[in-house]
Amino acid sequence: MPRIIDFHTHPYRPRDLAPGTWAFVRRISPAVREHGDRLDDPRYVAELLRAQGVERAVVLAEHCPQTSGDVRTETVLALCREVPDLFLPFASVDPNTDPEPAALLRRYAAAGPVAGLKLYPSYQFFYPNERRVYPIYEVCLELGIPVLFHIGSSVLPGTRLKYCDPIHLDDLAVDFPELVVVMAHGGRGFWYDACAFLATHHRNFHIDIAGLVPARLREHFPDLEQLADKMVFGSDWPAMPKSVAHNARAIARLGLSEAAVGKILYGNAARILKLEATPAPQRARSGPPAAEDDRARV
Repeated sequence: MPRIIDFHTHPYRPRDLAPGTWAFVRRISPAVREHGDRLDDPRYVAELLRAQGVERAVVLAEHCPQTSGDVRTETVLALCREVPDLFLPFASVDPNTDPEPAALLRRYAAAGPVAGLKLYPSYQFFYPNERRVYPIYEVCLELGIPVLFHIGSSVLPGTRLKYCDPIHLDDLAVDFPELVVVMAHGGRGFWYDACAFLATHHRNFHIDIAGLVPARLREHFPDLEQLADKMVFGSDWPAMPKSVAHNARAIARLGLSEAAVGKILYGNAARILKLEATPAPQRARSGPPAAEDDRARV
């Protein structure tokens, strides 16, 4: 199995999520149904992910009180401190409900460290190129962290897709050419081509494939081999019907070069997160058993 960095995981707990969001996650996620309350334990979650071959995992805050729920950055920072050699925290601020989101991000970073920022335009109801949001990007540049945008469809109640059209990111490439932008979900729905074009056209733009069926990636991105430098692996764990290991193996079976698979599953994320020098860990034999290929244990 190639090395894996999972660029897209969530610390989902029912008390942090809107009822519709929790119902959706529980319906599609065998991990939530099987492990239940134990997902509150970061060390237990770490063992589950490591059993799937995950070396590092980005853990996303989701500060979206108007729609999906409120997984606070404070919660994510506390979780990640428990297993710092695995978990990498991404903060979340809301341009509409936080009075000073840029200052708040700076405070989170001081309490952190924070490895990145996740923004949810379609859940938080803002366009990424609104000038009022620009101070947030300026702080990201100061901190040297990437911004992960939710760019693609969602079935969660209240989402407004108009805000996550990837064309609104193009201004950021012009106004903040050094800002590292990652488009989560790769434009899922009807924006695959737009995301592929932006990733090809702008040197600091990338695509996160969380929430996409790995076996269908070539349908969505016909030039996948040529895009290999711009793709990062994410699972959306635990909100997924298969296991992390299953998805990683599916990517390895797409007929891509070994180099391309390595970049997608590990190398590109290591570069974006500034982990290039991270050595491969020794595999521990303890902890929960890994899932079989076609069973969604994690």
